[in-house]
Parts: sequence; C-alpha cells; structure tokens
Amino acid sequence: MGKRLKLVGLPVISLLLILCLGCGSKQSASYASLVKYDDQEYIGKGIEGAEAFAEADLTLAGTIQKRLEPDQYPDTHLSSNELPEGTEIYVVDEHTLVALQEGRRFKVFERME
Repeated sequence: MGKRLKLVGLPVISLLLILCLGCGSKQSASYASLVKYDDQEYIGKGIEGAEAFAEADLTLAGTIQKRLEPDQYPDTHLSSNELPEGTEIYVVDEHTLVALQEGRRFKVFERME
C-alpha cells in the first residue's frame, strides 16, 4: 500500500511543481488601445463602418505622430499605443474620436473620465 501511495503522489507533486514554475514566468502587460489628444486620454471601443458616421460632421484633428509599444502609456499629443504613425484622427464630438482604418472603417475612441 505504501508503494502505491508513492506512485500516485509522484505525478501530483510533479504537476504542482510545473504549475508553480509557470506562475513565476514574466508576463508582459499591455494597456487597452489608447490615443492622447489635447491632454485627454481616449480608449478604444470598437470598429464601425463608415455608414455609422455618414451624418456626423467629422473634423480632422490630425494624424498620429508617435506610436508606442502596447505596454506603454501615450503621454504626448496625438500619440497611441496601437495606431500607426500617420493614422488620421477625426473629432466626432467632445467625447468621441475616430481613427480612419482600411476599408473606410473607423476605430472609435471615447474620452476617459
């Protein structure tokens, strides 16, 4: 009976060791999709087709000037941790920006409070 207990306990102990070693591995953190515009942070909320903004009076705010890594927080005007440099940013209203994507789609960003 004692030998059988040792054989059953060995895989359990091995599994626990593997799980503990996995917990110690370094995970890379990243922020949500963010854009900094006029000293305000805007967070990505999804993709919409051009028809969603057909009636909106979009105003060109500028283009992304600086792209950061996903684990960095945008800290300068028209910087983003997702959007490539040169991406056109439009103001929808005081709380919403959109970024022009391929295929006439827009990534929507809402101002963080």
